[in-house]
Amino acid sequence: MSIEQTIIQAQELGKKNWVQAMHILNSAAEEYPNEARLQTTMAELFISRLQYSMALKHYLRSLALDPENLRVVVAIAGCYLALGEYRLALIYYKRIPDPPEEILYNIGYAQALMGSHQECIDTMQKLRKRLPKHPYVYFVIIEQYIEMRESDEAMRYLRKAQECCPDHVQLNLFAGLIYSDKKMWLQAYYYYRKASKMAKINNPEHMIRYSAAALQTGLPQESISILLQCEKAWPYLSEIYLNLVKTYLFIGDTKSAASVIKRAKNSLSHLSPALKIMQERLKKQE
Repeated sequence: MSIEQTIIQAQELGKKNWVQAMHILNSAAEEYPNEARLQTTMAELFISRLQYSMALKHYLRSLALDPENLRVVVAIAGCYLALGEYRLALIYYKRIPDPPEEILYNIGYAQALMGSHQECIDTMQKLRKRLPKHPYVYFVIIEQYIEMRESDEAMRYLRKAQECCPDHVQLNLFAGLIYSDKKMWLQAYYYYRKASKMAKINNPEHMIRYSAAALQTGLPQESISILLQCEKAWPYLSEIYLNLVKTYLFIGDTKSAASVIKRAKNSLSHLSPALKIMQERLKKQE
């Protein structure tokens, strides 16, 4: 059987009997140790089972046999990315001359995860020239400026995205975050409310900021409602209980504030210093 036939047989068999497919490929690799395609096919079978470490081993063997194979270089970078080895992923991605859009995005993504914010922005600016209306390019740029605490630049790119991209829940969440950082509470509330109508907000920081924006715009009951949703979703976060206690005290509901303290004691391993202060304050008011 030729190598091409062996590969086709293994690929088809891999859909039904993965172990047998690997056995066929291993046997062929023993017979043809210098055949890179066999190593690549084994790597692809491991990828199909999300076994990136094993796939990487075979891709590296394939590249050693066929050093100019850029498809394998990209696959190796993808494995390193999946394994959280971002620096190694970048080394291989940067071997690709004139990288296409997908590779540029992955380069920027890896740079972002490494905390190389300005490098990530530079990469995404190259991608933005090719994809000027792609929202995910703007998402990454905005996030990097937020991480760098450059809220004015984050706002500038947010507005660019709002002008040229379809309305998206992530853009509204970014808007809520940026406006809350700037203490522009009415705008923050508007965008967080808009985001919540588009999809469930699954990030506690955004929900806590949403509740703060509601409180600051004169809607304490809505703020409490948002915080109660937070408590249900993330009962291990002491900040939620603290904000609930403060909001109940703000509206003069000491009974509900005391109830929150009791729930915090049951859900947290210990009360934070701020919650202990609130507890003592409530005791004095009894």
